[in-house]
Amino acid sequence: MKTFKKHALTMSIQGALLSVMATMSPTLLAAEEAESEVTIDTSKLEVIEVTARKRVETVKDVPATVTAISADSLKDYLGAGENIRALAGRVPSLQVESSNGRQSPRFYIRGLGNTDFDVNANQPVSMVLDEVVLENPILKGVPLFDIQRVEVLNGPQGTMFGRNTTAGIVKIETVAPSFDNEGYVRSGYGSRETFFVEGAVNAEISDKWATRVSLKYQERGTWIDNPVRNEEVGGYEELAYRIQFLYDNGNDTRALFKLHGFDQDGDMPQVFYGNAIEVGKEGLRKGFDEETIYHDSPSGFDMDHVGGSFKFEHDFDSFEFVSVTGYDTLESWSYADIDGAETDFSGIPNQLGKQLWFNVASGDGLSDHSQFTQEFRISGEFGKFYYQTGVFFFEEDYTVDNKDLDVTGATTNFYQIDQLTTSQALFGQLEYKPTDAWAFNLGLRYTADDKELDIRSIDLNNGSSTTTFEIDKDDSYVNWDLAARYTFNDDLTGFARVGNASRGPVTIGRFGFPSEAETETLTSYEVGLKADLFDGNARWNITAYTYDIEDQQLTATGGEANTNSLLNADNTYGAGVETTFEAILTDNLRTSINLSYNETEIQDSELKAERCASTPTCNSSDEVANVVDGPFGPVTTVYIDGNPLPRAPEWLANINLSYEYPIEAGYLYMQTDWNYRSESNIFLYNSTEFVAEERWIGGVRAGFKTDDDLDIAIVGRNITDEVVVDGGLDFLNLTAFVNEPQFWGVEVQYAF
Repeated sequence: MKTFKKHALTMSIQGALLSVMATMSPTLLAAEEAESEVTIDTSKLEVIEVTARKRVETVKDVPATVTAISADSLKDYLGAGENIRALAGRVPSLQVESSNGRQSPRFYIRGLGNTDFDVNANQPVSMVLDEVVLENPILKGVPLFDIQRVEVLNGPQGTMFGRNTTAGIVKIETVAPSFDNEGYVRSGYGSRETFFVEGAVNAEISDKWATRVSLKYQERGTWIDNPVRNEEVGGYEELAYRIQFLYDNGNDTRALFKLHGFDQDGDMPQVFYGNAIEVGKEGLRKGFDEETIYHDSPSGFDMDHVGGSFKFEHDFDSFEFVSVTGYDTLESWSYADIDGAETDFSGIPNQLGKQLWFNVASGDGLSDHSQFTQEFRISGEFGKFYYQTGVFFFEEDYTVDNKDLDVTGATTNFYQIDQLTTSQALFGQLEYKPTDAWAFNLGLRYTADDKELDIRSIDLNNGSSTTTFEIDKDDSYVNWDLAARYTFNDDLTGFARVGNASRGPVTIGRFGFPSEAETETLTSYEVGLKADLFDGNARWNITAYTYDIEDQQLTATGGEANTNSLLNADNTYGAGVETTFEAILTDNLRTSINLSYNETEIQDSELKAERCASTPTCNSSDEVANVVDGPFGPVTTVYIDGNPLPRAPEWLANINLSYEYPIEAGYLYMQTDWNYRSESNIFLYNSTEFVAEERWIGGVRAGFKTDDDLDIAIVGRNITDEVVVDGGLDFLNLTAFVNEPQFWGVEVQYAF
């Protein structure tokens, strides 16, 4: 059993925090909401500026669906020890989940994502942090702190951002240094001994140099009982930092250097509950308790991520030059009792916490990982034209470790996968404004991708290796984008857009099983309106879209064993509507609402996937293609033509209300948000049991903020304590994992 001991510094900070909460003294802790690039008129909604097209524009100017999440909203969503998965459903069509817990989040936009749980999985939603793409799914678990804003770009982004953006982009902008001496500290404590402290200090070094140092520490105590191993688990520790230096001569040259890191350590990467689902039924069975597991194998996870970036900008007389360089490296290891249950020899199937006949535990990790990116671009204006053009280079090289483990945690089977990915691109975008009302955009990008993958079997007796398989895949392709924007008046714009994006060839080799898929290409059509209403007191955006994907890359997870295999579907169809509404209802009351409907369908009459091989077998309405003998019983393959994509709920919604009441020393406030997700398939096949359930998750924040920026609040997440099936494993029993249970806590913030 691994015990998490509090550092002396941590205990001191916690003691100080509790003192502040008791005395409400403004002198011990400090916090500040991160800056946001907005222009605020207190009588109207703020005008939000974004960089969705690698230049600063208002949301209304961008002929695409772009939604910005403010730093203030992020603070509310992350207040319960949550990580980036808390963004799920906060903007239209965005879904986030993970079968690896706090590591390797998987993003879905408009129903498109990748259910692959491999640490080298390739996703159609790209993440961009401060203009540097983060390719590996473990890198995408980066903690959110001292954030300027998060932008979510829906639909293909193949021309400006390139490969692996068929579904869209999650774009994160951190707070950059400024020429001010300021900072903040923010801290909180709550359920399950969850504690965090974060802060930033910004300083002017000279008239041309500034620096900003940001840090976040977060931990949770053990809260899950495992009577089989006589232990308590569920704890973790995380430390993230960011150090930045800015040079700005105030005229034509600006340079920003950033060093960042993230250390993560815990005893349970994902909490698997063996046979938490009852055969023939949807949802968690009677008697399920999220605070009790029955694992007979140990588990844990750790990760060390270090990286840096350098951005250089120079304004020439007729154009601007930008260079963005990024380098990241990480090591990770995550292992768990995959069946989520205790081995049982009674012969009675589908018992909560019991697994028939044998135990399955495994671990996955990355070693020798490095990612390097380089982009050069120039932009400028001439007459009625604005242009951007550039070149991009990407290289990622790493080794994946796959290990089968016994009940003691010792390795019984060991494979390594070496993978090298390189990508080069030439891109450009041209905007033409023939009149004040019309704007037309054309984007083009040429990309060349290459993937090399080797699978090696490791001899556990002497450590020698044998190469069992080699894959080398390459492809080149052109993506394009056409868009038009029409300004009806100062309050209303409309746009139409057609474009495509591609996800290059993919290779995997989990536990020695090679698999590969060809390049997929999505073509999307969308139209939308963006309106300011009621003299700037309300804002309403709506988009309707449809898309087709040729050769979509799908991942068949599980089935016969703890493996993945890649498939190409002839075609996948999608369509939907997305809308957002914000309004100042009174001087004290504001609301924001977003809603999305997404329909998806796999269209390939010959495409098959393995149905669950659990004991007992789940119930599926899909047509059986064939049945063959497997190592643990019959393996059934079914046709998946006509099925929706997995993890693609039709409905997502988010409702937020905030109220402020001024008093002499500041103001009282209360905020509540409610997030809805309809049910969806967990796997490619239809199943009664393996369904990510419908749910409403509510949060609340109530507090007091003084005129000198002391903020004290009570925070609640999932206040109705709605715990449902979030995902599952289907190759042994009816294993499930669930969402975060109810959380209550307090937070203190202060800016200086």
